[in-house]
Amino acid sequence: MSKLKTILITGANRGIGFQLVKESISKNFNVIGTFRNKNRSQKLFEINSNNVNFFSMDVVNEKSIVKVSKSINSPIDYLICNAGINNGFGTLFDDDHSHEKMLEVLNVNVLGCLLTVKHLAKNLNTNAKVVLMSSIMGIQKHNGSNAIIYRASKAAVNNIMVSLSEEFKSKKVIVASFHPGWVRTDMGGPNATLSTRESATSLIRSFENLTFKSNGKFFNYDGVLMNF
Repeated sequence: MSKLKTILITGANRGIGFQLVKESISKNFNVIGTFRNKNRSQKLFEINSNNVNFFSMDVVNEKSIVKVSKSINSPIDYLICNAGINNGFGTLFDDDHSHEKMLEVLNVNVLGCLLTVKHLAKNLNTNAKVVLMSSIMGIQKHNGSNAIIYRASKAAVNNIMVSLSEEFKSKKVIVASFHPGWVRTDMGGPNATLSTRESATSLIRSFENLTFKSNGKFFNYDGVLMNF
């Protein structure tokens, strides 16, 4: 049996998720990456390592999560709920905030985290760490009117993170959420201050430094505690 720590990363085929996979490999983790769209995952399949396994998984499709759960051979030490979407940065009155698009954001960003944790909980190792990727855009004190449903989804992520931390407390499983920083991805845009590598390198280090005192808390990518 492998003695490497196992990390499972959802939304592993692009952006921060893809870089988390690469950084985890460099840190000698056993890496499990999940993706929804195989046609957008080519870079993932080009990774050459003996310590990676990739699975097709839709975080809002319970059957697909259960299928992955049954396919995993190693207990999970780090479960990273990274998969997420943004419908746009418009206001409530713009076309990108239709009922359908707003529901999709809430479904993926909020229920996706809950369903992933629900069906992979049985795979968690003793003293595992569960990380929900949130955002500073989800904090309650702000003066922005744009991206209203994305903000709401990330506020919800922090709320369910607290509930999950209470749920898993007796099992000695740590649950925390993280803001990845403003990162140059499809979502963050080209003017963001961080590269995916800078964000992912700091995030992995911060994940490793989590202790039981971190349970139920929200952190910046560099490990600094944040209010939400």
